[in-house]
Amino acid sequence: MNPSKSFYYTVDHSMVDEYKKMLDLMKIPYTIEAPVALLKEGANQYSFVFPDMSGRLYQMVSKLFQGEGKPYPQ
Repeated sequence: MNPSKSFYYTVDHSMVDEYKKMLDLMKIPYTIEAPVALLKEGANQYSFVFPDMSGRLYQMVSKLFQGEGKPYPQ
């Protein structure tokens, strides 16, 4: 597993800027991965990928995204 990629959330393209603003304000580290252009299903879904983090930070992220993150594939 890539140590800098622990879990992720997928969001619609229209929500990316809103989540970016909130995460930047909270100073939470993340990267954004664009969808694979050749795939029709999920072509408008972007992934916010997070590194391992403390339980306190994880609680903030899971509250923002309203649920538990998905483990990042190896």
